[in-house]
Amino acid sequence: MFNITLVSAFFTNANSYRSTEKYIELGEKLLNIELPKIIFLEQPIYDSYYINTEFANTKFIIIDRYKDNYLYQYLSDITDFNVLTDRPEKDTLEYMITMCGKTEWIKKAIEINCFNTEQFIWIDFGIYHMINDNNLFKEYMYLLNNKIYNNVRIASCWNPQGSDHPDIYKIITWYFAGSIFGGNKEKLMDFSHLMKEKCLSIIQEKKSIMWEINIWYLIYKDNPELFSSYPCDHSIYILSQY
Repeated sequence: MFNITLVSAFFTNANSYRSTEKYIELGEKLLNIELPKIIFLEQPIYDSYYINTEFANTKFIIIDRYKDNYLYQYLSDITDFNVLTDRPEKDTLEYMITMCGKTEWIKKAIEINCFNTEQFIWIDFGIYHMINDNNLFKEYMYLLNNKIYNNVRIASCWNPQGSDHPDIYKIITWYFAGSIFGGNKEKLMDFSHLMKEKCLSIIQEKKSIMWEINIWYLIYKDNPELFSSYPCDHSIYILSQY
């Protein structure tokens, strides 16, 4: 019996940090996990890598990143994008827009719900790069099916109950890890709604956008009861402690 649906997405050219081929290699580890999965892809990626390939319990959904991510409608309003980063090849505006779309993709997956589950888990397509151990990855991925939460379960590197970062609109924070969150589908829909509201508010007030995990923290501060956080780092603990 399946209790969860995994949700992920992969889009090319959001930055130049990692090649498409590397993402495909990492993503195959996720695709080979035989839990229910909804994976959002653009048509060229599906045609190039997956059109003649089948993965157990996997539903590929073809989307257009520009038409299906509402943030692109507001691109012309982002006139002061200027985050402080030591990895500018990674932290591009398009990368931020792509990352901020995670809650939208999980919302769409819940609306589709082709596997009829009550629990959904977002997991980054390339998350295997943090684990880099096939046996451990499989073990803890399959254990996710036993994890049932009534709110939004979310990985946390820094204590979200700690003090606020002084420049959360400019500098990356690690109150949340970003690569995995999940839980009850109704609470995830609430999270998606709050994320959209907050993103549009930041664009309107700051003429900018930043890392999704920074915005999640702002949502958490206003809605702590929505979340159940757990401590982790960027290692197997991001899965094992979910």
